[in-house]
Amino acid sequence: MALTLDQADSIIKGAREKASELGIKVSIAVVDSGGHIVAQGRMDGARIITIDMSRGKAFTAVAFQSETQALAERFGQNMFFGSGPDLSQGKIVPLPGGVPIRQGEEVVGAVGVGGGSGEQDVECAKAGLTATGVM
Repeated sequence: MALTLDQADSIIKGAREKASELGIKVSIAVVDSGGHIVAQGRMDGARIITIDMSRGKAFTAVAFQSETQALAERFGQNMFFGSGPDLSQGKIVPLPGGVPIRQGEEVVGAVGVGGGSGEQDVECAKAGLTATGVM
């Protein structure tokens, strides 16, 4: 199954609502199973770096089919993983806030959030998935 634009828009809306509740300004990116952007949004007042951070977190989550928070904890200071952004031309961002999107057992994409603390970014990403029911 493919991730639809309507689903991606709903994920962004749910994540944005959670960010508003938390009082933070974020960017949210939703990618398909190939790591390509389906939809992306930046809240008014979110820093411009959050655009690239959210996209990178989403790409990393789909590429490794794992939450980026778990990857950051697992690999920590690992030399290869630490150089991932260089090796991937900036696509890999091993920071909390990226969550795979599953439909059944299949990873059909990922959501990435950037702009808050790592914990807040994860919370927003999961809220977007929960609101949409595609987690």
